[in-house]
Amino acid sequence: MTRTLMAAAFAVMAAAIAAGPARSGAESEAAAVREIDRLDQAVTDAWAKAPLTERRALFVEEPVETYGSWRERKSNVFKPGEDLLTYVEPVGYVWRDAGEGWFDFGFVMDFKIKTPDGRILGGQDAYKRFEFKTRYRNREVYINLKMSLSGIPPGDYVLVYTLHDIGGEKSSSFEQPFKIAS
Repeated sequence: MTRTLMAAAFAVMAAAIAAGPARSGAESEAAAVREIDRLDQAVTDAWAKAPLTERRALFVEEPVETYGSWRERKSNVFKPGEDLLTYVEPVGYVWRDAGEGWFDFGFVMDFKIKTPDGRILGGQDAYKRFEFKTRYRNREVYINLKMSLSGIPPGDYVLVYTLHDIGGEKSSSFEQPFKIAS
């Protein structure tokens, strides 16, 4: 539902701008910005009602430096001692009013390692904390995660990350099956 609402809002925004009445110069630009702001508010309202989830959560070749610039890892098979790098795009988190025109938001991250049949081998609550402060309700946010599993024997496993929204009561988990090669 979240992705559908946001996609629909952006489609309406693009159509409204493209089909808007013909104006010239500054009047046209100001009208376009007002329409973008109005539709952006509709997306923000839909976002606030959405559950916390992940638009993307995938193993990557290297840490990502900007939103959307990931290079997906072609395999979920890792050498013993090799780090597992994950790129995550959370959506549906809560922005808190931090005063004086600022917003803050973020996540506390837990992890578990389990067998494919669900037996938990280990993990840690509050493994990482990510906090952001901005003057805008940012929706293009990403997280780089690095999991070092030295000493884990060859075999099939599942890495489970759980995000807890620090701005509200929302949480979400995602799983990444992987293999340690012999």
